[in-house]
Amino acid sequence: MPARLLYIHHDCFILEAGAKTLLFDYPASRYLPQAAAQVAAAHLAGTDLTVFVSHSHDDHFDPNLAAATSRAASRRFVVSDDVADLYGTVLPADTVVLEPDMVREVGGMTVEGLESNDMGLAYRIDVAGLTVYFGGDLALWDWPGNSPAANRAVGMSWRRALTRLAERPVDVALTNMDPRLAESLSGAPELLQRVQPRYFAPMHLGGHVAYIEQYAERLTRDGSVLFRYARPGDVLDIEDAPAA
Repeated sequence: MPARLLYIHHDCFILEAGAKTLLFDYPASRYLPQAAAQVAAAHLAGTDLTVFVSHSHDDHFDPNLAAATSRAASRRFVVSDDVADLYGTVLPADTVVLEPDMVREVGGMTVEGLESNDMGLAYRIDVAGLTVYFGGDLALWDWPGNSPAANRAVGMSWRRALTRLAERPVDVALTNMDPRLAESLSGAPELLQRVQPRYFAPMHLGGHVAYIEQYAERLTRDGSVLFRYARPGDVLDIEDAPAA
């Protein structure tokens, strides 16, 4: 069935797929403009909501997440183990905690935790006939100040992740495209080329969305739709996956 992806801010997105709503990496309030928070609240109200948290950095996780999502009709939470270790006292008791390589059935979805080369996890999720990849902070973090050995190591871990991800088709991929890494864009073009998702959403822009158009040529390939969002609440319509 058709679905849609909504941009909120930074790495925070909402996926509406059939009767299910998925919220990714809702950040702490100092990283979330009020207008973006209002858009999120309006779209979460009354939903059957599953909240995903990739890791505990506060540009990806709000410790007050339970309050921020309280208007949903029903909720479940999926978090990485570092979030549970650091914030277990504020998480609902039935929160699903994942570690790398764990697979769980959550609210009618199949959720797989993929090891990150930063903190926490990335997720591969099968929901409503779609396979969705959400990268969190798994990326090609080849910072110029790193040693050559460190950048070789991060490149190896990144490409191992891409090899695993490309083992089966991905309909929607959300991955970091950090503009501070202008040469590699933190691996986004490489993921696009190797994984070949049908829909592609760049992330980790801190609200500086003009970089999407600046680098659009490097983020475009035949057979993949680039989500060119410009403001909170912008929508990418997702069609059903073609029959095998």
